[in-house]
Amino acid sequence: MQDVQFKKKGPSNGAIYGLRRLGAALALAAVTLAPGCASTPEKEAVLTPQTPLIWPSPPEPARVYYLKTISKPDDIGASKGFFQRVADLILGPKADRLVKPYGISVDSKGRIIVADTAFKRVHIFDETKKSYIAIENLGRKEAFESPIAAAVDAQDNIYVTDSVSQKVFVFNPKGKLLFSFPAGERPTGIAINSKEGRVYVTDTASHSIMIYGLDGKEKGSFGGRGKNPGQFNYPVDLTISASGDLYVVDSLNFRIQVFDSKGKHLTSFGRQGDGTGDFGRPKGIALDRDGNIYVADALFDTIQVFDRNGHFLLNFGSLGRSAGTFWLPSGLFIDRGNRIYVSDSYNSRIQVFEYMGQG
Repeated sequence: MQDVQFKKKGPSNGAIYGLRRLGAALALAAVTLAPGCASTPEKEAVLTPQTPLIWPSPPEPARVYYLKTISKPDDIGASKGFFQRVADLILGPKADRLVKPYGISVDSKGRIIVADTAFKRVHIFDETKKSYIAIENLGRKEAFESPIAAAVDAQDNIYVTDSVSQKVFVFNPKGKLLFSFPAGERPTGIAINSKEGRVYVTDTASHSIMIYGLDGKEKGSFGGRGKNPGQFNYPVDLTISASGDLYVVDSLNFRIQVFDSKGKHLTSFGRQGDGTGDFGRPKGIALDRDGNIYVADALFDTIQVFDRNGHFLLNFGSLGRSAGTFWLPSGLFIDRGNRIYVSDSYNSRIQVFEYMGQG
């Protein structure tokens, strides 16, 4: 596989570990919302390339292929209905462009669900029907403050974490609020095991994983702050394998930890550094059909890919604004067709890639 060396552009080890002396509040803000000291990319046109973007570079066999970028409803061919056009004439056009996308999910119909922390909105792009809807008005008593991540259950109900309101909001597939439930001190990542009826939420502030039923009733938790196996230092995201195992981004321990569905620690991998396979500021995580593990690193502005044993395979993307580059990648999702969705947060867009298999 391609052996790509990262360029060092992050803070030193001492600077990163100095977060502890700055207090829990600063560290918490850094891992959930801050860009991780990422550089500002030079201004360049955001254009679809004329030649295919593939990784790794030839002569290695291609593994990942760039497909497209989505930043607004027009990008999927969505047009406004008659009543929306009338409302735009009376009230002025309404902006639907992504501002700061973070968590991503895709439901059984292929709709792309994006939590937008800056817009305080959840965008739903339906490429099949070429339509777009947004979830933003929750009712008189509820409101988004900082939606972070999204997940769907077997009925395509949408679960959204809000790190500031300390809740998970649950919507039906059409975006109608069904109910909400408290979810710890600072809920961030979310994953659902529909077979077992469990909702897993990373509580970044309490350094733990919370477990709920699909109805929002708490079923337990595991973790606690520390460096030992099974402990966390600001976990930010998680995903579930086909067998039900949990993969958790243990952000400031610079590692991925793996647990069974009940929270028993199985294994872990990763370390802090600026070399190939090291972590600088890990954010989102996802798995492809072969069990390969994808991790978005907001410090290196790249997606790193590991095999199921945690061995580095390749990375794709670098700092920039053109197709196939990133500026603070955060959320990750891989659908049943092995399409890879990346929240390119500071470029205000979703980039879509495809995993092409092992050979």
